[in-house]
Amino acid sequence: MKELLEGIVINGNGNGHKTVHQPEEKLLIRDAVFVRHEGNLVKLKYDDILWLKGDGNYTTLVTRTSVFSVRNILKDFESVLPADRFMRIHKSYIVQVSEINAINTREVKVGKDLVPVGRTYYHDLLNGIQKLGNSPD
Repeated sequence: MKELLEGIVINGNGNGHKTVHQPEEKLLIRDAVFVRHEGNLVKLKYDDILWLKGDGNYTTLVTRTSVFSVRNILKDFESVLPADRFMRIHKSYIVQVSEINAINTREVKVGKDLVPVGRTYYHDLLNGIQKLGNSPD
């Protein structure tokens, strides 16, 4: 059973070493990531993940229905989440691009939440969207 779950498990083990298992050819579930929560591996579908916030050794995942705190750095998630669906918009934040509802120079609205945008990421975000109008960037 362990081999089946290792496809996309992000695991912060107790000794301070973190492992990301993602052998592409062996993945049984390709549309989700499993995270440890209350002693279980919980499947989080990519469609349900709205945004993530890194805070030191922990990452908070905000989904449509729940919030999870996982002992993994944000970079661990950045390496396994599909780059065509998720984008880092701040040194501490990753968002699901399709869930962005509004953008300004300081923040984006994802669902009902406001998530900060870093200056260095703002132009990459603008370059990746279609926009109409003559207002300045």
